[in-house]
Amino acid sequence: MAARPVVAFLDTHAAVFLWENRIELFDAPSRLLLENAELRLSPMVVLELAFLREIGRLIVEPAAIIEGLAAEVGAVVSADPFDRVVIAALDLKWTRDPFDRLIVATAAAHDAPLVTRDRVIRENYARAIW
Repeated sequence: MAARPVVAFLDTHAAVFLWENRIELFDAPSRLLLENAELRLSPMVVLELAFLREIGRLIVEPAAIIEGLAAEVGAVVSADPFDRVVIAALDLKWTRDPFDRLIVATAAAHDAPLVTRDRVIRENYARAIW
């Protein structure tokens, strides 16, 4: 039987840094994961990228980042049923940030690592890595 591919999720910052090819910003364990895992994004990352664009903190269209990540590293947006993600998010009471809560919940629903530089996420989600 073939081994299941390792799945890992990208937080918003990780997605942007990877799209910008700023690999030096990632620690060695996360670089190893980025090189070997099947990379996925929560749909909340797409929405957060749109918000960042709207408030002027991102100059590129979110679609360019998502399409670039798909082409360069094969990253895909996860197509989980929203109710499944919300159920996973109900117990994540350590944050009031809806983006963080649903991004972590998406990874948690898969029992998958989440590549994130966010210290609060790393302190509260055991599978978080940077």
